[in-house]
Amino acid sequence: MENLFYKIKYYFGTIYRGLIGRFHNIFDKAPAIKSGAEWYSLGDSTQGRNIRCYKFGQGEKKILLMGGIHGNEVGTVKLAHNLINWLCGNQLRFSNLTIFVVPCLNPDGAEVARQFPDYKHRGRIGRLNARDVDLNRNFPTTDFMSQTTWKTGRNYHDETIAVFGGDFAGSEAETKIIMDLIKKENIKNIIAFHNMGSDVMPVSGDAVAETWAQIYFKKAKFKIRYNVNLSGSLSSWAKENNIHYLTVEGSSRWGSDWHRQYKAIEEILASM
Repeated sequence: MENLFYKIKYYFGTIYRGLIGRFHNIFDKAPAIKSGAEWYSLGDSTQGRNIRCYKFGQGEKKILLMGGIHGNEVGTVKLAHNLINWLCGNQLRFSNLTIFVVPCLNPDGAEVARQFPDYKHRGRIGRLNARDVDLNRNFPTTDFMSQTTWKTGRNYHDETIAVFGGDFAGSEAETKIIMDLIKKENIKNIIAFHNMGSDVMPVSGDAVAETWAQIYFKKAKFKIRYNVNLSGSLSSWAKENNIHYLTVEGSSRWGSDWHRQYKAIEEILASM
């Protein structure tokens, strides 16, 4: 009976989220990035789409904020566009920082998601890159696996979907691009935007990331989760390379979530 109730709830929840997704894609589009924003190319995706990095400030401390590692998480790209425009008018407040924003690491997948928003299945289409690799399972970590999983649903335990982590660790152009940026700039702080779960996942034992998670809990009312183990993830790679890292799972697949998240982002930047 409990399983039947859950299936009914999931069905109607999917319909509701699809309606909300349509609303967001009509009324919450990614804003055009202001012309004065400084950017440079990191390189091209598998299909030749340019991957941009926006840079703010010249401070000693460096932080990377990134969206669109999964192309179907279109709301994260909208969030990043809002963030870039906000930083254009507020960067002087964070003079001790150099802030890097990569709005979309997986533009090939994002284009698929744009063409096929997949409202019927909670927006699953477009997650992978053009070689059908889950980029957040492709990093060179001690737990890397080519055949790995994507967990969805309540507490990320309701459904386990097989995904491809790549022929070998770090095999993908997009993975190499983001690792090259982090290494070249010696970035020691990363926040990666995903969706949807309305929660944050700090690396266990990382006091800095745990402080960021508490800020999200206070400002955005996001839950804090630990030990959501993902093979070959950017989170694991960051931990193995002594980088402070926070996964942010926004509340909407298709919406920017900006008004819910920006106070938390602002406080995190101000606290550094």
